[in-house]
Amino acid sequence: MTHDASILYARATEADIPAVVDLCMLVEAQHEAYWPLRWQRREGLREGYAHWLSRRLADARMLIAVAREVGTSAEPVVGALLATIEKEIPIYTYGEYALVQDMAVRETHRRRGIAQRLLADAAVWARGQGVNQLRLMVAAQNPTGRAAFEKAGFLQTYQEMVLPL
Repeated sequence: MTHDASILYARATEADIPAVVDLCMLVEAQHEAYWPLRWQRREGLREGYAHWLSRRLADARMLIAVAREVGTSAEPVVGALLATIEKEIPIYTYGEYALVQDMAVRETHRRRGIAQRLLADAAVWARGQGVNQLRLMVAAQNPTGRAAFEKAGFLQTYQEMVLPL
């Protein structure tokens, strides 16, 4: 993978939050299309995301990473990743793990290594938090996402199953 000098990677700022929320809404729409029983966008979701992310910008236990296109003003944030440190249930060996909550790259900027770089940066951040696992969930209906995560070194472990009631 070659380094794309036109993309700058950094922690998000308050000014980035609207663009990050836009990317998160793309992820939510994708989830809802896969299975509305599990994922239904509720009223106020966009505002909820903006509030949650703004509150957590300075939180060392949350990473809000962005990929910005250098030299443009139209859509400077072209990718984003949200990760948090989560507590494990107390029966397991390790007490905490890092979880990728959301990740998206604008369609116009895919296949340029942006997702791989965001995931690599998240892994570095997670190791710095003292955890030994970076986890995520990917929909069975998302073979492109699964391939990207496998390319980044993620291993399939369990398959989530849901019983509709």
